[in-house]
Amino acid sequence: MKKSVKIKLILILVAFGVCFFIGRSCLKAPAKLGIKWEAAAGGRQEERCLSFIETALSSKNGIFTNFLDDGEIRAWATGHQVLSESEGLMMLYAVQSGDKRLFDRHLKIVKSMLLDDGVIAWRVGKEGELITKASAFIDDIRIIRALFFAYDRWGDNEYITTLEELIHKTKKHELTTAGPIDYYDAETKMAATTINLSYIDLYTMNLMARTDDDWNKAVNQGVELIKGGFISKNAPFYRKYYDYASKSYSTEAEINIIDYLKVLLHLSEVNLVPKEAIEWLRYQMDNYGALYNSYDVDSGKPCTNFECSASYALGCRIAANTGDVKLYEIMKDKLLTFQIAKQESVLAGAFGDVKTKEVFSFDNLQALLALQGSKVYTIRD
Repeated sequence: MKKSVKIKLILILVAFGVCFFIGRSCLKAPAKLGIKWEAAAGGRQEERCLSFIETALSSKNGIFTNFLDDGEIRAWATGHQVLSESEGLMMLYAVQSGDKRLFDRHLKIVKSMLLDDGVIAWRVGKEGELITKASAFIDDIRIIRALFFAYDRWGDNEYITTLEELIHKTKKHELTTAGPIDYYDAETKMAATTINLSYIDLYTMNLMARTDDDWNKAVNQGVELIKGGFISKNAPFYRKYYDYASKSYSTEAEINIIDYLKVLLHLSEVNLVPKEAIEWLRYQMDNYGALYNSYDVDSGKPCTNFECSASYALGCRIAANTGDVKLYEIMKDKLLTFQIAKQESVLAGAFGDVKTKEVFSFDNLQALLALQGSKVYTIRD
């Protein structure tokens, strides 16, 4: 190799290294949030649910998606597969409970789900084997929120290392100039062109903006995307997703109640939830005593008579954030009707169906957070 070529190659490598260093160094070191943490005092229903999850719905490799294992691999999660969603929800519960051992156990599982590109596989098999190399933005930043909280509560520098890596990689792979996207596939190196409105976690993106100013823009973009997806005051729902490529929202005829409630949850955490939406929730519970799984976009009427315990758990969390004690108690009372009380059952304490043994991790983890009663945490400026 000629000397001039060698010099050029060295200069290129040095330039690349400098650029990489600058990219990482623009991250400000995460500081303590200044949250006033209090000792947790879990109630009996919460303790029974946690016991079920840890003994019957988990293994050393994580929390199972379903209690029943069908052994199938489908496009959606099923059986004893483990989700980054479940692990993040448990980490959030653990830090809010003040249980460092529980938090660290699930953080270890999450680290085993980290891909080479630094994002987190959204699901793995029951033995921890990779099923997909795709991430999910909402699940990644939920874990980031839990790490922010954990460092604030316990000051363990291990959390900082993982936190900085995840913030850097999430920005690299799941944030565009137009806003956040649904996922990144590390196998195909392809990224989504859409964002589910229920994925836009404004509170956590505000936390991320404390270390990287680019997330301030993402927060503002997220607010505008959610506002633009609002359907009407009479039926105060939101469109499911926004497509950056076509610059348009989805046009579904039915609204999934879980997607809707997750949007409201994220808005309630930053004091932006519309009063019409809270009034709609109150009206449904006062007049029908139920939140059904889907609603017609135009009429606002239910499209099914099926219900889900997670709807009431999310309702509890929204009510806690808005300071609506009455609504919280109404949602909690309805939630507890789904908890299996039979002590002799292997499902004792679970939120599910004792006859079919259909029990889902999402329902039970949301119930834990709801029964915990914690509202959004105020951050010291």
